[in-house]
Amino acid sequence: MAQIIVMADGPEGTDVTEVTEVHRERIVADDVATEAASSLLIERIGWALSDATEIEDRTAGEERRPAASAMF
Repeated sequence: MAQIIVMADGPEGTDVTEVTEVHRERIVADDVATEAASSLLIERIGWALSDATEIEDRTAGEERRPAASAMF
């Protein structure tokens, strides 16, 4: 059975073990057999992409922010 996996990347330069899995879904041909089923699948993927982007942005912000001890 096929799968769709959406993963948020870690900060640039990290290896693949530092990614966050946001969504995993097993799919079959029937999941895209009708317009309604296709729309629901695309909607779930869109939510997962939004979540992944939010995680990536938050992680990137943490990398740019200096540690509190470095500020003094």
